Amino acid sequence: MGHYLMCRRYGIDASPPFFIPFPSLVGTMGAFIRIREPFRSKDQLFDVGVAGPIVGFVVALPILVYGMAHTRVNPAAVEGGTLIFHYPLLVTLLQKLLLGTTFTSFDVIEHPAFVAGWFGLFVTALNLVPIGQLDGGHALYAIAGRHTRKIVLPLLAVVVGLGFKFAGWWFWAALLVIMGIRHPRLVDEEAPLDPRRKAIAFLVLVMFVLCFTPVPIEESSDLPPGRPPVERGGTVVHQLDLHRGAERPG
Repeated sequence: MGHYLMCRRYGIDASPPFFIPFPSLVGTMGAFIRIREPFRSKDQLFDVGVAGPIVGFVVALPILVYGMAHTRVNPAAVEGGTLIFHYPLLVTLLQKLLLGTTFTSFDVIEHPAFVAGWFGLFVTALNLVPIGQLDGGHALYAIAGRHTRKIVLPLLAVVVGLGFKFAGWWFWAALLVIMGIRHPRLVDEEAPLDPRRKAIAFLVLVMFVLCFTPVPIEESSDLPPGRPPVERGGTVVHQLDLHRGAERPG
């Protein structure tokens, strides 16, 4: 919807958003719009490209905070086959800021709103991968122009390399190749962005770093066993119990 509204602002002929159902954990691959005419400038390309992830981030944030406040401690041990969500840096920062402590997916039963907000951040990071027709690819091309052709293959290699940690990245890399990893040229590809858009580009980069998770989901049976408890100075600590506080049994 962010892309669509920005296209309407510039008078660019674009379709309304089409929902994409998908047989997965969340039942969707999001939505897409079809832009029926070329962009007339890098400013338009940049504004339309970053509008989507910015709107998605703004919507996901309050949902995430609400879900975080209503997430409860898991009194039972994590069983094999349980889905473990690895949290991006933003979740850890919000935990410290709002709760004064941190927790992991091992420690809690996530509220559905928390999972929805987490997924919103994950999709934001996916779309901001700076390759091809993704939102991040549009933004990078608007910043670097023809120089993006020198770094698109190394960036794709990074995505493929991440697939050895999380196989979903291989699916994403294949989708990128099908869509096309090189960005279509613009007439004014050498024209620099103005300072305001450069500042927004920096904020979008920070947003990408805060939302990105190299391994977003794992099954507990796929995880290596935890280290045994270690006794030092009369205190027994365990890597999964550090977040729970001294008042919790065990």
